[in-house]
Amino acid sequence: MVRCAGWKKAGLPIFLAVLLILTGCPGRGEQEQQMTPQLRIAVSLADMQRDGNQIIKQVMNRRRREEKMDITWLDAKNDPAQQEKQLQQLAGRRVKAVVLQAVDPASAPRLVQQLVQNNIKVVALETLPANTPVDAYVASDHARAGELQVQFINEALRQAAGMPAGPGASSGGQGGQTGGQGQGDQAGGGQGQGTAQMTMPGRQLPSRRPLNVMILAGDPRDNAAREIVFAARKALEANPQVRVVEEAQQPGNQPAMASLAVQQALARFNNKIDVILASDSRLATAAVEVLKAAGLNNRVLTVGVGADREASRALRAGEHDAEVDTRPDLLGQYALDAAVGLAKTGYWQYDTRVISGDYSIPARIVPVRLIQSANAYLLQERWGKEMEQKQGGGQGQGEGQAGGSDQGSSSSNQSGQQGGEGKQKPRTTLRITTREGKTVEVQIQGEVERIESVEGGGAQQMPVPAGGAGGGGVPGGGGAGGGGGT
Repeated sequence: MVRCAGWKKAGLPIFLAVLLILTGCPGRGEQEQQMTPQLRIAVSLADMQRDGNQIIKQVMNRRRREEKMDITWLDAKNDPAQQEKQLQQLAGRRVKAVVLQAVDPASAPRLVQQLVQNNIKVVALETLPANTPVDAYVASDHARAGELQVQFINEALRQAAGMPAGPGASSGGQGGQTGGQGQGDQAGGGQGQGTAQMTMPGRQLPSRRPLNVMILAGDPRDNAAREIVFAARKALEANPQVRVVEEAQQPGNQPAMASLAVQQALARFNNKIDVILASDSRLATAAVEVLKAAGLNNRVLTVGVGADREASRALRAGEHDAEVDTRPDLLGQYALDAAVGLAKTGYWQYDTRVISGDYSIPARIVPVRLIQSANAYLLQERWGKEMEQKQGGGQGQGEGQAGGSDQGSSSSNQSGQQGGEGKQKPRTTLRITTREGKTVEVQIQGEVERIESVEGGGAQQMPVPAGGAGGGGVPGGGGAGGGGGT
């Protein structure tokens, strides 16, 4: 019995030790899980308040929660010195990769060098530092953006000449109508108060050629802006029906400078500016405001790049003609893909390479798309209810006939119908164009029954066709709200 008791005393510790080996220590798995370092990434944006950057942040934060990673957000507020200071503070914080949207491309190579020396992978976003070995480059297709701007102008010229649309072109512009010359633009009575007139792009152009084009080139330090403008200028040079008469730069992409440049150009050329191309949406909307104040909004085509919130709203309202959407949602996805891949494995899924001095940089170029009123619904998911127009009696936008957007909201008093959704009186806009090229617009409450032209003491009455002045149109007048036919 003594031996047995001794065996039990000796065997108990051995048994417990074996049990611990087999089962492991309680909570050990949780401790190991807690000790596993979380993937840390930093995103340094030139200006967090930009609408496109807000979309990028939303996309990345959504994935941050889903994939349980840590993202440090750095807002340089357009200050190169602040951006450099913020990046220097990342040293020792176990950040594995940085998405860098440089404020100043000239100082970007130095910033990249500092990050690389701290073993941090660098993803360049939209701006590629010159002759610098970044690990990845993600950008929208800047050259294509400039080409699409000019493609819109070329299609407007085809419309004005009564020619069919070219291959790959989408119809629309201010108002997005797909109909022919006699269709009008639904600027008639069904629109609520405050809704801008909708006019087909071709009908906004004067009869003289070449067209006078103004370019708002943006910040000269901005590589993306320079590439957009270079591509647009090259495409314009290939068309003898257009000529660039003014190109103005706006350091810092300041809208106030764009407004001043447009005012000066209108004064210098006696209001004979026919097209304004802008390398940035904010510059385009600044131009639109100047044109509205001068009563020239429906005589000048405006095309921007970025499709930000205000530009998209102006586009939907018929105050702005076209935007090139740079797809910030995809920029955010691809930039984060690159950062995560580089941080985890040192590799990422790129689809091309671009040359930067002595280096060949793995890159992913995001496709861009031309947005007009006809396909403005593509931006609805991005901006949501902010795209809706505040109107007094309904949503008579005139866009329901193209692309399927706003179905049922376009009650434009066709065939003499009155009221609209809010039972308002019809509104008719008459556009009168003289042989000298001068255009006058008059808004009239109610429907037009006939128009009387008085010249040299004689009078001539012109009946308005069924469908109102916004339908068949008046010879020489393009119909009320329809644009100035010649």
